Amino acid sequence: MITIQNNNNERRILLLDSQFNLEESPDFPEYLFDAVFIFNESVEQTQNILNDINPITSQKCCYKPLFVARSLEGKMGDYASVIDGYIDDWNDKDALNKVEDIINRRNELGLNTPEEKILSSNQLFVRLTRFLIIRNNLIMHPVLENGSSSGYVIPIYNLFYKLGWYKLSESFVFVQSMVEKGYFRTTQFLNRIYLCPKCQHSHLLYIESCPKCNNSMIHSEEVIHHFRCANITPEHTYNFGGQLRCPKCHQMLHHIGVDYDRPATVFTCDVCNNSFLQAKMQALCSNCQSVSDVKSLVPINVYVYEITKEGIYAITSLNIGFSIYTEFHDNFLEFNRFVNRIRLLAEQKFSGRILGDVLVGKIWIIDSTSATVRNRAELLAQVCQYFPNNKVSAANNITYINAIATDYKGDQEQAVLDFQIMLSEAIRAAAYVLRPGEKICYTYMKLEGNGSNIDDFLNDLNFVATNPDDSVDYDPNAINPNGDRQVDSPLLKDDGTVETEIEAIDLNKPAEVPNDTEDTQESGNTSFLNKVKDSICHIFSSH
Repeated sequence: MITIQNNNNERRILLLDSQFNLEESPDFPEYLFDAVFIFNESVEQTQNILNDINPITSQKCCYKPLFVARSLEGKMGDYASVIDGYIDDWNDKDALNKVEDIINRRNELGLNTPEEKILSSNQLFVRLTRFLIIRNNLIMHPVLENGSSSGYVIPIYNLFYKLGWYKLSESFVFVQSMVEKGYFRTTQFLNRIYLCPKCQHSHLLYIESCPKCNNSMIHSEEVIHHFRCANITPEHTYNFGGQLRCPKCHQMLHHIGVDYDRPATVFTCDVCNNSFLQAKMQALCSNCQSVSDVKSLVPINVYVYEITKEGIYAITSLNIGFSIYTEFHDNFLEFNRFVNRIRLLAEQKFSGRILGDVLVGKIWIIDSTSATVRNRAELLAQVCQYFPNNKVSAANNITYINAIATDYKGDQEQAVLDFQIMLSEAIRAAAYVLRPGEKICYTYMKLEGNGSNIDDFLNDLNFVATNPDDSVDYDPNAINPNGDRQVDSPLLKDDGTVETEIEAIDLNKPAEVPNDTEDTQESGNTSFLNKVKDSICHIFSSH
């Protein structure tokens, strides 16, 4: 059941007791209700409803007060972070006051206009932060949670991580960038943890292994030092019928500290028979199954954060943006401007003011299921560099290149062919951004017909071809022409602006490893740091 009722303050309350596709329903527009009350006493069913109808990811319910049945109090887990109260009656005094407080606060901050659909992790994080600001919950306190991916979690963030809205590295870089901008400040140090350098998970198994063959099938035994003759060999060489006898002078050993001592422990590999005093410590990630040297683990400091006054102002500003590539590449255009440019060129072509064909190249990446994946900023940067004389944009999981193919020594077809060759070369140059199971593809569009075809041509920009003109599969040996191969690159939002995906670490500090020697700690996570240093850590630009 779903209906709308007025409370005693004449606020309209959306009442529902089961899952409902609210976003697609024309009967319940955003302006029709002020708050939401889910009156279902099942924890599981209420959680399922909240997956879609919540004040963060739902466009129609964004930032609005949300209540659930009183019987669910203390049972909702991380979902409790998006719930404003537990009630049996929407006219409950506390509920009435809470609704008014949230609506008034939202109006004061100027966040009373509908939000756009979430298309990137950064948009999600801004929504989460705005939600907290509206509720005046300015302290974000990580808690230690059994089974969580990173060990310590901020509950409201962790909820949407579990729902698949972002990757761990994306949350690290967002929080770090907010601290660097002064929008968040650290108020308390909690702990220093170490994460897998590949997937940033904390579920690590520590394994002692042979430094020669890396096998963990090793055993250890103590070394015995015989004072009388100074013999120092493993204990098994002293075993004689259950007693200790020196293999060098054959004298019986009776009293430790008088006849002998045990100064050290020696390891022996059962595979290669190598003997060594110190085993090699490795970390096996139970999430991605990668094995890393402990010196390469990623150190993360866990803090309690507070949203600052500057942060409240910046994050609630409707002009906050994420675009960075317009600052570094002169040929990059935001997608709406790119479309306007194509329309203008098309009109000029059909009016005879320009000669040549209007072309648009499209480059995209598909995964092993043939589904397109979100644009990566690294791909966009490569295309911008490869086509310095062309306008480039990105949206709809596609990177676009605009070209005007003019006469080429009297051969118009050759000009089009040259553009195709450049596109084919470009996807090969950018193949290093691919991940296992992925493929990079291209096709091109040529404006034909007359002025009536312009809208159809622009509409076709949004779609990828079933059969691309050319494609390149993932190659683990693909070379990044600009540096080391980067596994995780910045992603692009669907409106053509950029978000980043690098890990939040201190570049100036080595990876300190517990129970390891000081000189080995200084080596740090070299490959990981190189990856971060090659990335652009610039998230926000206020306009």
